[in-house]
Amino acid sequence: MKRFLRIGTLIACMGFLLAVLVYAQEQDSNAIVDQLNNELEKEATFTPQDLNPIKKPLKNMLNKGATKEDLKKVLKDLSENRIKGKDLKNAVDSMNDLVNSGENPQEAGNIVSRAAHLAQAQGLKGTALAAKVYEAIKQRKTEREKLKEEKKAQREERKKEKEQSKGKTQEYKQGGGMGHGYGHTGESKGRK
Repeated sequence: MKRFLRIGTLIACMGFLLAVLVYAQEQDSNAIVDQLNNELEKEATFTPQDLNPIKKPLKNMLNKGATKEDLKKVLKDLSENRIKGKDLKNAVDSMNDLVNSGENPQEAGNIVSRAAHLAQAQGLKGTALAAKVYEAIKQRKTEREKLKEEKKAQREERKKEKEQSKGKTQEYKQGGGMGHGYGHTGESKGRK
């Protein structure tokens, strides 16, 4: 009985500790996003109207491993390419979708930055540039899905091979028509 009480107390403590850690991480990401927004507003990079709609995806990406510097770099690249308002929200949401699908946050940021720079080099601005960023992210998501499907197919193939190998081993152990290699056929010969 004491053992169950100890285990129950331990589990309750772990649950409480986990809840505190999640709350602390949430507070930390809120503080980082607020700090990032303040810095970008002071630098006259974005207005509060640009930044308020993207707070939630920024927090999510921070919780998935992005750093403030990663996000600031991407946002500055988008700002330099005159992506603001709805286009900014769409670009950040697309990046967040990519992170949610398993992409490393830093790599997702690099994809957004590269796409923005390439679009700018093509002379695109604003909505057209944001569309190119979205297209690059969509392409990367498609590539990731294709890789996942290929890995899944490879796992299934290995599983089939393993099952087939296992079936042959069991057949051999049961006799399955195979001899044991000593030349004995199972017939008894009488002595003369």
